[in-house]
Amino acid sequence: MSKWSLLGTGTATALIFSGGAAFADVSARDVWTQWTQSLEGLGYTFVTSGEQMAGDTLVVSDVVMSMTRPEGTFDMNVAEIRLKETGDGKVVVTMSNDIPIWATSTAEDMPPVNTTMMMRQQGYEMTVSGVPENMAYDVVATEIAVEGTGTGGDATNPEGEFVMTLRDIAGAYQLDTAKGQNITANFSASAFEMTASGTDPETNGMFDMSANVANSVSSFSGYMPDGVDMNDMTAAITAGFFGEGEVNMGASSFNMNFADETGPGSMASTGDGALLHFSLSGDGLEYGVDAGASTVQIMAPTLPLPIDVALSSTNFLMSMPIVKGEELQNFALKLGLGGLTVSESIWAMFDPTAQLPRTPAEMLIDVTGTVKLIANLFDPADLEANPVPGEMNAVTVHGLRVAAAGADLTGTGDFTFDNSMGIPMPMGAVDLRLIGAYALMDKLSAMGLLPAEQAAGFKAMLGLFAVPVGADELTSKIEMREDGGVYANGQRLQ
Repeated sequence: MSKWSLLGTGTATALIFSGGAAFADVSARDVWTQWTQSLEGLGYTFVTSGEQMAGDTLVVSDVVMSMTRPEGTFDMNVAEIRLKETGDGKVVVTMSNDIPIWATSTAEDMPPVNTTMMMRQQGYEMTVSGVPENMAYDVVATEIAVEGTGTGGDATNPEGEFVMTLRDIAGAYQLDTAKGQNITANFSASAFEMTASGTDPETNGMFDMSANVANSVSSFSGYMPDGVDMNDMTAAITAGFFGEGEVNMGASSFNMNFADETGPGSMASTGDGALLHFSLSGDGLEYGVDAGASTVQIMAPTLPLPIDVALSSTNFLMSMPIVKGEELQNFALKLGLGGLTVSESIWAMFDPTAQLPRTPAEMLIDVTGTVKLIANLFDPADLEANPVPGEMNAVTVHGLRVAAAGADLTGTGDFTFDNSMGIPMPMGAVDLRLIGAYALMDKLSAMGLLPAEQAAGFKAMLGLFAVPVGADELTSKIEMREDGGVYANGQRLQ
């Protein structure tokens, strides 16, 4: 299934089952009216076969919700939606258990994809309360599952099927419509499970996978301004749009078997949990991940032996501006891999006598800086007119580390950039410390992996760039100065 189809399905599903930014009154009629108006504002159309009050309940029959865009189409059919007025200022919403969905993708330069899905829910109920301008929603469901099949449209294209299931669902949503739409929400599920399989008749390829995540908890807050096309993200952000949230996931696992013309293979992974967070506004885009211990095992017909990798932690952060302006804006990038280990069978390929230490490897890149954007990053026309969308102003290296096989390189630094010549010219310095390099080269040479003359050449080069400060410990200051020269410990190299 295409990325567009998944996005369309997810958006509609979330709005159907969470209420999203749908309701702004406690009467059944106003609830339904606000629901349809909100979704129509996102580009959907509605057709029903009837809307009738049966006592205290508004019954809406044969609801067809559709969207058509250049990238494809989306259609959802709900046989019945019931909105019951409880008499105490609340509305309880229920709907048909089985909801068919159809999606097509006709993205440019991609083969068409047709996907047929069935959404099945058990124990779903949404209670709407509050005042017209500030509504609250409480949602519960025992289970919500989406079953789907996708095909390229003819016998020569890949086919696949999938099932996604959420269990023990609970959510609370708050919507303030006094000015625009201010949304806050939280959501939890005891389990997310997914299975998928597919075949490619043209290559005789296949895959069969399963995945699950336990105890997911998420939260979101955002603002959507009135009178703005949300497909024009630059205009929406200029008008004040923002969204931020986080997802906290428990233990997870993933398994996949596959085959192609070269033979069969498999992949498996586990994770102890992760925290994801994101934000998008005029202040910029930020995305981060903090994950606990994880493992990955891969067997492939083109690999001589299984790949078995483990990590004790993974950290990632990307923060960047997205709106152009004359003022300098901040950015940040951080990537950390802790406790990286590989299986003994991999070590044995090149170090059967265990001469190298098996200590876990570490990697860290932690950088911040300032930049001046000259193009809006969500405006395709602006980006086309400005292929280089910004000018680098300054970079600070808060941390740099690569440690493996007994050697350990660390560093920090600061740079500014002169953009007057068209090409950013860096000026500044980085301070480096290297421990264990000579011992590592000696061991590699003894193992026959590094010829002795090359080891001697590398040691001589280190002598030119670095200053000994202890047993197998070196430091170096690499500078880039205004005269365009590159210096190592005060000695000009270029």
